[in-house]
Amino acid sequence: MIWNPNTRFQQEKSPLVSNLVAEISEVCGDDLGMDHGKIEDLACAVESFLEREHNGAAVDSRYIVMLASKALSSVGEGAAGRRLLVFGTGLVKPSEWEVTGKDSLLVLDLKEMMISEDSPLELVFFGSLGIVIDSISEIWDKAGGQGVLGLKNIFSTALALLGNESNSKNIAVLGEEIKSVCERKLEQICRERKWSQVPRVMNLDI
Repeated sequence: MIWNPNTRFQQEKSPLVSNLVAEISEVCGDDLGMDHGKIEDLACAVESFLEREHNGAAVDSRYIVMLASKALSSVGEGAAGRRLLVFGTGLVKPSEWEVTGKDSLLVLDLKEMMISEDSPLELVFFGSLGIVIDSISEIWDKAGGQGVLGLKNIFSTALALLGNESNSKNIAVLGEEIKSVCERKLEQICRERKWSQVPRVMNLDI
């Protein structure tokens, strides 16, 4: 789906449009360079596409978010589109946990990143992991990098990546590698964004 930002939609807003506008505005924050009217037009374009392609049938909310993310990217709002995809689909969720103390905790569900078995899983997975962390890094700006990234389903994801080669030792090793990749990425972002510290990475499966 490619949205034309010069197209105006005048009809009264539906619940789908209102909810999508609210979600885009809340999730994308400073990543979004569009005014409120353009956001409404984009949401109306998504609704129009759904009505045309799916005849008004109910569709999964994640699919709607993916369409909106693609529409944002098509008009140069790539950072906002990735951010909407990450938070709007539930891939990453803010959370609270006593162990982290006052540090903010973002939970990344690695299982949600898995794709079809006929793809180069490990290569695609680690590439996507870096993109996801880039997309959420702004969350720690105000705290100068103080916070926690919690990794959920790390061992089941390692098992899925390894497939027939899996055993407890290999799963543990790959699980640690996934955690290490996240740590190195956050160290890189820390230098780029000039944070005072690097967010901690925690394996929530332990």
